[in-house]
Order: sequence, then structure tokens, then C-alpha cells
Amino acid sequence: MTVQTFTPPTSPFARDPFYAMGAADAYDEHQAGLSVHDLLRRADEMLDNAPTGPVPANYYVCGYANAVRGLFNSHIAQINAQADVAQTWLARKQGRETSTLHQRHRTHR
Repeated sequence: MTVQTFTPPTSPFARDPFYAMGAADAYDEHQAGLSVHDLLRRADEMLDNAPTGPVPANYYVCGYANAVRGLFNSHIAQINAQADVAQTWLARKQGRETSTLHQRHRTHR
């Protein structure tokens, strides 16, 4: 009996150098201090003005936009984790952490 293996889905132009340059530029701009919201705005503007067809500029914009979406998703995950920590801190401060309702949601079955 053989086990069937699947390759993970990748972008059809992930190996294109212009796609890689777009992704690298997005990460470099984020490291230089641009906020995720500014990068998202810039990516949206690039997508609005991108040429049609398989041209290098289109690959660059796709790489840039995909990298920005990844950065934005990690930003949202970080905000959600910080919100969970803040809710736990507030529950402890207000004495709700020892309430039966709070404990019921914390216990594992």
C-alpha cells in the first residue's frame, strides 16, 4: 500500500524574480518603519493601477500585495493575543477570575 503525498499550494509565479522583488520590498519597507496600515494602503493603490496581462510589473505588485497581506494577518493575530491578555488582566483586577462563570469557561472537560 502506498501513501499519497500532496504538495502544498503555492503561487503560480512564486519563482518569478519580480514577484520576489515585490515581496522583499514590502518586508524592507515594514522593517524601515512603515506601519502595516500604510503598507496596506500602498498595496491597494498599486493593485488599482496595475497593468493587465502577464507583465513583470504585475508580478511585482502581486508579490508586494501578498507580503503585505501576510504582515497584516500577523499584525491582527498579535492584536488578538494582546486583547486576550488585557481581558485576563481586567478579570483578575475586578475579581471576576474566581467567579463560577469565569471558572466554567476556563476549565477543560
